[in-house]
Amino acid sequence: MNDTYRKALVVGLGYRTGLATANFLAARGVDVAVTDTKSADELADIIAKLDTSVRVIAGNQEPSILDEGFDVAVLSPGVPRIIPLVREAENRRIPVIAEIELAYRNMKGYTVGITGTDGKSTTTSLTGHILSSLGFHTLVGGNIGIPLISLAQQTTDKTVTVIELSSFMLETIDTFKPDVAAILNVTPDHLDRYNGMDEYFAAKKRIFMNQSDDDWFVYNMDSDMLMAARGEYPVNSLCFSTGNNEADAFIFNDRLYFSMLGVDLPVARLDDIPVLGIHNVQNVLASVLMVIALHKKTGTSPDPGRIVDAIRTFKGLEHRMEQAGEYMGRTFVNDSKATTIGAVEMAVRSIKDKGILIIGGRTKGDDYSRLRDVVMEKARGIVLIGESAEMFASIFSGMNFTKAADMEDAVVKAMRMSAEGDMILLSPACASFDMFTSYDERGKVFKECVKKLAGGKISWT
Repeated sequence: MNDTYRKALVVGLGYRTGLATANFLAARGVDVAVTDTKSADELADIIAKLDTSVRVIAGNQEPSILDEGFDVAVLSPGVPRIIPLVREAENRRIPVIAEIELAYRNMKGYTVGITGTDGKSTTTSLTGHILSSLGFHTLVGGNIGIPLISLAQQTTDKTVTVIELSSFMLETIDTFKPDVAAILNVTPDHLDRYNGMDEYFAAKKRIFMNQSDDDWFVYNMDSDMLMAARGEYPVNSLCFSTGNNEADAFIFNDRLYFSMLGVDLPVARLDDIPVLGIHNVQNVLASVLMVIALHKKTGTSPDPGRIVDAIRTFKGLEHRMEQAGEYMGRTFVNDSKATTIGAVEMAVRSIKDKGILIIGGRTKGDDYSRLRDVVMEKARGIVLIGESAEMFASIFSGMNFTKAADMEDAVVKAMRMSAEGDMILLSPACASFDMFTSYDERGKVFKECVKKLAGGKISWT
């Protein structure tokens, strides 16, 4: 370890990251305690996987815990800095860091950090896929898949670690400095945690706060917020756009252009992108720019042909504009991960002509009225699910909508409202916890209902 800690407190065990962090520290001889608001019974499965030397303080996050004399507190993702325990740690001048910070201090090689409101997971996976295809020893983790702390010991001087970063994770970085960083977009999200968009954006911008003159930053030229903040960006900044050919990566005549390859060379067609939606086109532009930037950082040259081959072979991620099946001329698309307004706007715009939108769940305090215009333009009909059904009924007043009792009912009603050639799109704009345990379960249930429909096990006529 690059840091010498005697006694560490891991705050938050209800995530795989807390478990990995505690075991990482314990394996290095640190006296570790973990604390969580959940009871020992609720945490039993996780506690069973902890190193036997780790002490568990369950059902208690009182500041008095700190009387034990910890010399560092490591926060799991999602634990707010404003809770009394963390505030007291700061008052006592106990270092408070994120798991991402601890991992970074124990890593070798190059890092690519990716944040934004939407598209992080897809872009992180795609960037890792392209780099692997180009021959780099690549690891992918962070807010997607494997906790970064679990990858730290796998890194070498030649490793490229591609990291998905949430705003929560960025709140408590200190020295973390990605060689290549990107902010994909910034739209309202987590406003139940942040006091407005400025505070939320400030957390996102921490991704480049430690970058030096030889590092690179990639941003979305189509975002008003990102464009307004250009004066704050590092010297080596690259931008992408779906419509502005002054960007370093852009679209023109259904081709993707990357001026940073030396000339405005069309290296790919839109048809080369196997994942649906204009937002996934943006994800591809961002990924390729990050790959180019890393080549510049390492003093090597990218191979456009191999980049295109990698794009063509990328399968996309489950629950992100995932094709869930076809039936009677209708295409079913599972976008269960779309829990923000921006993600749903992009998803609905991907409907070529008209389609059916299944929307709803547990709201996150956003201004959902922003969806009215694009839904009116693209949706032949709307099926409302979950706690938010009445709210969306008000927003979509005067439009063709119906309410559904559950996901099977939603799929049946969507089928009845649709016409041949339509896309039937699940893009909820809300959290899933009113009806499901996660967006993953919601998406899987949707796909199972589509499968039953196509197999004749559900009647819709």
